[in-house]
Amino acid sequence: MSQRERSFTRWALISSGEGGGRIAAEFLARNENPGIEDRILILNTNRADIRNTMDHAGLEDALDDDPGVVFGSKRGVGNNFLAGEECAREDVSKIIDNVDDFTIGSDAFVYLTTLGGGTGSGSIPYLIRQISQDSDVELPGWLDNDTLVNVAFAAWPYYDEPAQRQFNAICGLSRLLMDRDGSQNADMVLLAANSHLDNDDGVGSYGTVNERIVTAIDLLISAGREARGVIDVEDYVAKPSEIGAYHFTPAVATGLNGKMIEYELMFDRAADQTFVPMDVSTSRAAYAVVRAPEHLIESGEVTETGVQSAFSTWKRKNDIGGAVGMTTLTPKEGRGNDVDVLLLLGGFDLNPLLDHARDAFEEHKDNIEVARQLGNGAENAISEAHLADLEENLDRYVSLNAR
Repeated sequence: MSQRERSFTRWALISSGEGGGRIAAEFLARNENPGIEDRILILNTNRADIRNTMDHAGLEDALDDDPGVVFGSKRGVGNNFLAGEECAREDVSKIIDNVDDFTIGSDAFVYLTTLGGGTGSGSIPYLIRQISQDSDVELPGWLDNDTLVNVAFAAWPYYDEPAQRQFNAICGLSRLLMDRDGSQNADMVLLAANSHLDNDDGVGSYGTVNERIVTAIDLLISAGREARGVIDVEDYVAKPSEIGAYHFTPAVATGLNGKMIEYELMFDRAADQTFVPMDVSTSRAAYAVVRAPEHLIESGEVTETGVQSAFSTWKRKNDIGGAVGMTTLTPKEGRGNDVDVLLLLGGFDLNPLLDHARDAFEEHKDNIEVARQLGNGAENAISEAHLADLEENLDRYVSLNAR
């Protein structure tokens, strides 16, 4: 490590549901998590799912002292996102107590969930609201703080998963973006689509998806590790929220040769690997995080001004020259020449992603209405008014960001 004094932003990971838990467990399995350390909390409505999460990450021996917390009384919610929210509301005091225990002193949270299931897609939007704006319980002093930043990282289900999962995804995204009254919920919503990321593993394995999400989070967090010339957490969220364009997707390229490849080509390589289907030219916000070996930075071969100039040129080339955003250059240890790039592209047209779920959403909505008329499980079904709020909010948000 360089002798230069470093100033870390203290991030924490909070996951809910099995899919989000597996991503969080990947960080737990590491020996060192700079920027996160041990500030990790894994939530679920089912103890068996937590055990499976730990086993999957090779953490079988850690179960006696793991950060896994069961909430709610349902022992699983059966892919019902509304039941996931109800379980979180039922045990909100317990959840907040564990947030206090496991993540105390954090400056920013990354909430991890998959959107196709019920536990995470229902509980995470509710929990963000509780911590950031309108809590049903008294918060510990450090949590009752307007400067805390709440970032959601949500994985879209595979496009061929059942209609109920596509329904959950649309409802969950709406709630991550906005509360029922239409006000902003998460400060930033990062999206990854399983089918777009996974070319090899197929439904159910998630290996490629989780690996790429972990890499993106590493790069997201790396930007706040030094006090000099970097994007820090509040920079990520301030301007996008002001323009109402706070959904993002990562685009990542790693292992690029910093001595051989020009900056603009690095950005092109990353932009070819967005985490959701999108048109880069529709972006209204764009950030670039370049992580390079410290010796290349110290020698002047990779410079902050060079990154800034190249990114401005790259944005103009892609017709997003007016997009809000910043760049940062952050060092990493090692004597090699490998450079990693993270683009955060925000405010883009969401329709290419949503189109994969719209028909299935309408199909499941029709099924709910039929069941309601027949009186089958009506007590567990989302109300017509609630569903109308979710649809109206998401439609309004999407229309404001469509170009």
